[in-house]
Amino acid sequence: MKIFHSESLQELESKRHRLQNEIASLPDMRQGSLMKIQRRCGKSNCHCAQDGDPGHRPVFILTRRDQGKTVTRSIPASKVDTAREQLEVFQRYQDLSRELVEVSIQICDLKLKNPDETSSESVKKNTRTRPRP
Repeated sequence: MKIFHSESLQELESKRHRLQNEIASLPDMRQGSLMKIQRRCGKSNCHCAQDGDPGHRPVFILTRRDQGKTVTRSIPASKVDTAREQLEVFQRYQDLSRELVEVSIQICDLKLKNPDETSSESVKKNTRTRPRP
């Protein structure tokens, strides 16, 4: 979602707050890819060794990168829907994070362009004047 630079600082800060709250309220998530594979056990006397046999029941594999290495995990068929939902939540998190960074950049740009403009979140300085002697 592209945000236009014509928004006021207050509007942008309001969007930033909304995005932060939405990110904070996301349920469990995971990153990676879910694949369904058919395997053959490798035993010569098993049905899966016959030509045209589809092999054993499907196995679901979740892969992700961790510190430059691929981590693979088998997912039980009964938990595939849960894993898919967690992957979708992670995608939503990434979308919201990109949007949050874009809004933050716009806030920073606006503050650089108009340094006298105060934000709704900034603390106003105590500018009490002293009586002259």
